[in-house]
Amino acid sequence: MFDISRIAAISPDLRTADTRFNADVLSGEYRNAVNNGASLVLFPAMAITGKSCGSLFFLPGLLNAAESAAGSFAAATGSVPAVFGMPKLVGGKVLECAAIAQNGKIIAYIVRSNPDIPGFSGVVPQGENFHPAGTVFDGGLRFAINFDGDIPVFPQAHLLLILGADKEVPGSFRQRETRCLAASMQISGAVAAAFAGCGESTTDHMYGGSLIICNRGKLLASRPSPAMHSANICADIDREVITAAQMKTPFAQAENIPVSTVPDAPDFRFLHNPAHPFLPDDPQELDNFCRETFALQSIGLAQRFKRCFAQKMVLGISGGLDSTLALIVLAMVCRENNLPPDTIIAVTMPGFGTTGRTRNNATRLAEVIGAEIREIPIAEACSMHFRDIGHDPNITNSVYENSQARERTQILMDIANSCNGIVIGTGDLSEIALGWSTFNGDQMAMYSVNSSIPKSNIAAMLHYAAEVIPNTREILMDVINTPVSPELLPLDENGEITQKTENILGAYEIHDFYLFNFMQGISKPEKLFALAQNAFSGKYPSEELERVRELFFKRFFSQQFKRTAAPDGIQAGIISLSARSSWQMGSDISYFFSREKK
Repeated sequence: MFDISRIAAISPDLRTADTRFNADVLSGEYRNAVNNGASLVLFPAMAITGKSCGSLFFLPGLLNAAESAAGSFAAATGSVPAVFGMPKLVGGKVLECAAIAQNGKIIAYIVRSNPDIPGFSGVVPQGENFHPAGTVFDGGLRFAINFDGDIPVFPQAHLLLILGADKEVPGSFRQRETRCLAASMQISGAVAAAFAGCGESTTDHMYGGSLIICNRGKLLASRPSPAMHSANICADIDREVITAAQMKTPFAQAENIPVSTVPDAPDFRFLHNPAHPFLPDDPQELDNFCRETFALQSIGLAQRFKRCFAQKMVLGISGGLDSTLALIVLAMVCRENNLPPDTIIAVTMPGFGTTGRTRNNATRLAEVIGAEIREIPIAEACSMHFRDIGHDPNITNSVYENSQARERTQILMDIANSCNGIVIGTGDLSEIALGWSTFNGDQMAMYSVNSSIPKSNIAAMLHYAAEVIPNTREILMDVINTPVSPELLPLDENGEITQKTENILGAYEIHDFYLFNFMQGISKPEKLFALAQNAFSGKYPSEELERVRELFFKRFFSQQFKRTAAPDGIQAGIISLSARSSWQMGSDISYFFSREKK
């Protein structure tokens, strides 16, 4: 239903040359994988005989037994394809093959072109059941087969299967993992690899039993080698996402051979589906991720600053997440380029909804960094503007809110003009996606540094900044814990924020989840909802996930006009919505997919 395929890779415990035993083992492992919801099951090279048979491969008795055992195993298969290695005698020549078994029979043989056993042929025989490596089989799940050690073939398939059986030396697994990850990037799809292990002869060397499944450069599951026991791994891959990625990648056209429809995974149990997909899964990688993101932001800004022959960087500071992140980037630019910290002009512009907490955090951080601080209240100017246009200030509508954002932008622009400076934009990726900005207000700047940083990433980046910039931890932790708000509406009787963005829009982490997956190519509303339920695992009611999803699409499609007129901004994250280079769409486009029927 959701185009999810579950891939199982197995390195079984075999007996070299005992084909009947091996067929029984493969049958048992296959049943277990199918019971676990597998869509396809992969075994290593020469799984029917074992790879280490040596000269026995040239005995007709072993080859005949292998043929019979392969047929016996194939008879036990159903709609889930099984791919396994075997020798095959054809026209007096011995071939190393990968057999594809489905619905009780072997439907194809893939012939290894560069066999590593002396005397084996690499010529593909004539016949409809024999195919070279790289042939694509299409049962809804498009898969192709390579042999480890051959010249790699990179077809346009959802999944590339690699059968291997080679000697284990120190570092072997890391090399295999690197090759698989590179291949998955090459095809913009998934790669599964199974290597021979248990049961092979250890006369001269051992077989390690490596198992690897990766997708588009990300490791999903693995069993490192060397290992003493049999093992299996599973991972779910999203065919819709792979298809969307491959549409952007040039491939030579190749014939797809139809096979019976491959079943989908019954659930998302082995799907890589994190709630915060913009951040690394591994906490140990998080610091490096933040360091690289800050480096991209600061290098991009430094280049623009120099090329403009500017003398000052002008930034509106509010004490919120976005302007705090931008101020940190400006501080890094000054530090890395030997600029005095007062190159930064940090302007706080308190209005009708500004709290002492946010104002204090903004000015304290600017002081620690050493920026020049200017305070310019805007309430009086906005009140005068209301009188000029005949607006009742008791009506706190979009006129009331947007006039403050535009007043602030005018102040920043005029300050920049007066000191040969450039205004640094603070809007983040999440706000840009939702159009949560005032057109010709905070939507505008001379250069934006946060335009590819989602809101849900900023807390992690500020945690990192607290470790590398002295005397900022207390301030940054309070910024992280402050409710997200544009602070455009009057405060309550206790002087607290009344306008909390996430009470209106819903949690930014939900929006970011939908944004990431939509940009990966998933557009079916029901699938996005099911993925969100899986990722957040009861954290939010289903009604809220549905509400946020509908709001996300409504705003994403209706707010393109703001993105079309957005300022330049460095791509420092994994997604950009720049209308110039990354996301090109008319400003008056409606939903292009069907919603679920109520």
